[in-house]
Amino acid sequence: MIHRKTAGHRSMATGGPAPLKDALDLQVRVRTLKALLELQRWQVEVLNGRLYSSASGGIAARRLLDLKRREAQMTSLPVPKGVNDP
Repeated sequence: MIHRKTAGHRSMATGGPAPLKDALDLQVRVRTLKALLELQRWQVEVLNGRLYSSASGGIAARRLLDLKRREAQMTSLPVPKGVNDP
């Protein structure tokens, strides 16, 4: 089955693929992905700045994150049964 986007990239004169159009499309996609990556990198930097801030809000955020991690670890470990437990 030919994908409709692939079929649309064919040259009218030869009926073959249009490599220049494909390359330009790919270049646009790469630029878009790079921009999204930069946005995510900035978001991570902002969140790290807030989380590891020396201000009281940053300290509270670290404590809350630590509590959440401990809670997640506690729920993932099975509770051991004692010898006399039914």
